[in-house]
Amino acid sequence: MDEEDLYRLNETLPAGQRLAGTKIGAFLSGRNSTEKRYEAKAVLESCRKLGISVITKEDIHYPGRFSSLPDMPCLLYVKGRLAINDYSVSAGIVGARRCTPEDKGKAILTAEQEVKKGNAIVSGMAKGIDSYAHTAALKSGGYTIAVLGNGPDICYPKEHQTLYEAIAQTGCVVSEYPPGVTPRSYMFPRRNRLIAALSDKLYIVGAGRNSGTNTTAAFCRKYERIRFKLTQKTF
Repeated sequence: MDEEDLYRLNETLPAGQRLAGTKIGAFLSGRNSTEKRYEAKAVLESCRKLGISVITKEDIHYPGRFSSLPDMPCLLYVKGRLAINDYSVSAGIVGARRCTPEDKGKAILTAEQEVKKGNAIVSGMAKGIDSYAHTAALKSGGYTIAVLGNGPDICYPKEHQTLYEAIAQTGCVVSEYPPGVTPRSYMFPRRNRLIAALSDKLYIVGAGRNSGTNTTAAFCRKYERIRFKLTQKTF
């Protein structure tokens, strides 16, 4: 598609989805860059060696839940089996990293109940509530997705290596970042939007007023997902 066609196509998109002219210009410049082509080939080769799938919007495995949302990534890096489209209902379970035994129990029970209903479990593999939700889903024989705020080949936090491998074996870990990208603070709010987008309903467990989990709740409101706060009434 040449430059004129790209600008014409852009004008046919809804106002909120149109790209700025500078972005189209940057795309055209990058498309013709030999250096960028080498970088792309290097990423693909790295994915091949690491057993990581590259799922684009045209792929049948690309999450259908992303289709109506304008700020979703154009591709995903996946380690494991991305089967979210096989589930009619998905439940996100997120919350405090430092949680009480009561909140831990709520996260585990909620994950077990959702798996029993045949629903997928989505979380972020962080310490605390996230890890308990993933673990409970796995022990219950369920399907779970861990959305990462770094490359899919990096386990963060490091002490979750066993959990990371278990999720990748029976479910999947997902990232919008290519292999080798280390975690940065700004990546986690972006990660949280994907958790919200993948979840038909979201359970928030033990999160305080200043918790980063609140960004996930904000994206749930934006995407019109159902939200539950287990330490308080439904909100």
